[in-house]
Amino acid sequence: MRATIALIPLLLLAACGDDATVEKKNASTAEVAKSVADAGMKLKPGRWELTMKVAKLEVEGMPPEAKQAMQQMMGQSQTFASCLTQEQVDKPDGGFFGQQGEDCRYDSFTMGDGKIDATMTCKSAGGQAGAAAKMKMAGTYSDSTYDMTMNMDGTAPNGKTMSVAMSMNSKHMGACKGDEAS
Repeated sequence: MRATIALIPLLLLAACGDDATVEKKNASTAEVAKSVADAGMKLKPGRWELTMKVAKLEVEGMPPEAKQAMQQMMGQSQTFASCLTQEQVDKPDGGFFGQQGEDCRYDSFTMGDGKIDATMTCKSAGGQAGAAAKMKMAGTYSDSTYDMTMNMDGTAPNGKTMSVAMSMNSKHMGACKGDEAS
């Protein structure tokens, strides 16, 4: 789940030009960040509010009471606010596009014409030995909104399988207020 949350900044991406497209295969998060910056794709700086809803969360061997609590939580949305500075917009780094390092790589990343489609594999989810995850993201974006679905299937360090499906919607809300997450 930590790898999923780490990808949220990626989903704030909005292209300024309609004709810019980025396509990468077997690329690190830093390579994707550089390609997006080189293509002239930029974020809209300021406050972004993200609403996330978990549609599915299954963990092999989860106790029944924990599963029931998760199902109750899944019916609810969670909203987060983040502030993107002009400097972050102008020079996105690899961390902006997901977990940094060689443990996570984009199998494929395509962004352009208002659509995004990406698949990422993490050999060590959350930096823990034995863990692995594959994430698929697809959605639409503009310079002030995006709608995205994300599916993650993986293996926890204890060898148990897990599967997560969620939707994320975000919109630019103007200037930062100072109460946003970093």
